[in-house]
Amino acid sequence: MFRSIILFLLLFFPLTVSAQSEVLPQIDMEIPSGSLTLAEALQISLEASPSVKQAAARIEAAQAVVDQARSALRPVASMNVGGRYQRSSMQPDWAPQVRVKDTFSIWSAGIEANWLLFDGFSSRARILAAKYQVEASEQTRNETRRLLAEAVSNVFYQAELAVENMRISRQNQKFNRILEDEADKRWQAGSIPEAEKLNFSVRALQAETDFLRAGQSFKLVTAVLAELLARPDAILSPELYPMRSEADVLNQAIPAYDHEFAYALEHRPDLKALQASTAALEESKKEKKGSYWPKLIMNSGFDYNKYNGLESGDQEEHDAYSGLYLSWDLYRGGRRSAQVREVESHIRELQEQSRQQVLSIQSAIRQGIVSATATRAMYQRQHQSLLLTAKIRDHVEKAYRAGVANLTRLNEAQTDLVRASGAEAASRINYLMALQQLKAVSGRILEF
Repeated sequence: MFRSIILFLLLFFPLTVSAQSEVLPQIDMEIPSGSLTLAEALQISLEASPSVKQAAARIEAAQAVVDQARSALRPVASMNVGGRYQRSSMQPDWAPQVRVKDTFSIWSAGIEANWLLFDGFSSRARILAAKYQVEASEQTRNETRRLLAEAVSNVFYQAELAVENMRISRQNQKFNRILEDEADKRWQAGSIPEAEKLNFSVRALQAETDFLRAGQSFKLVTAVLAELLARPDAILSPELYPMRSEADVLNQAIPAYDHEFAYALEHRPDLKALQASTAALEESKKEKKGSYWPKLIMNSGFDYNKYNGLESGDQEEHDAYSGLYLSWDLYRGGRRSAQVREVESHIRELQEQSRQQVLSIQSAIRQGIVSATATRAMYQRQHQSLLLTAKIRDHVEKAYRAGVANLTRLNEAQTDLVRASGAEAASRINYLMALQQLKAVSGRILEF
């Protein structure tokens, strides 16, 4: 029996001593504090985002298509210059027994102009269709900006929530470290058991763990924010850390459904892009129908030819001409009617797509209002709960120091305060996110 006790002490006592004597490195991470507002973050992202710049390049390409379409209304001038060496053999009909052979060179030059005067208004319809495509590209860029602003807003508030969790964890850590120091003195004096002192040590370590976890979340979120802001190497400098929202959240009212829906119908970029694309297809339909009409072209030019080496001697020819030409495709095998039906099908497709998008916007606005209303009510209650919980914890702390309350009650009160603080911060930021989401749905998010 004695040998068993000695063996137990040899095996486990060194481990116990090393565990108690282990010193953890101090946490040198400070709570992030920046000055970047949400409006500034949106401005930076919309100016620097490669996605927005890509959309701008597509607008320039669409404008170039308009210029191409306009060129059909202007005359086309062309020039030709050439020369060739020719060996001819000819048997005249008036002298079948005679064959004339000759070797000579021909040099020619000419200039010609053609001007399309009428093509059934197809050119005009093609120009209008290209202009509507420019408008559609512009609205697509605005839609890219809207989605980018929505993403930046969500990440911005997530970073703010991570900072709030770090702040709560740090306060919890300091509270338990203070009580740990006091408990250590009382334990050294023999007035309390060691377990009571270790209780505060464990809770301080748990608070540090929560602080590190929140700090990790902040770093991950800021990496995403740096990407959205197009920062070099996806690194967000400390001066670009999100600023804490100090304004009274409850002053921001929830908008009415009818007002937001009417605004969305007028300003949502994706809806306006669909409308512009539909208008472009309507003009494309007119272009196809224009091929049923004749084409009237004015043609003029000047030709010059010089023959060298003829047996009869060198010879020059030149002539100038001008005239009107009318061409009319009377039948193309049903190709034109099929093209018109194809465009009409695409028009119906876009119309149904617009209808589906309107339904989606209506649903998103209603969901946003429900979410904002619920998170506002939760924030009001969580805020009151936090105030009451803080008072309770203070009373229990005083009672514990006076020896009236026990350790378990103090732990419960501090745990309740930490939970209430986290819930209050989360509900406040969730309400801000819900309001921002409503702005994103209606398109107001670009009005910052």
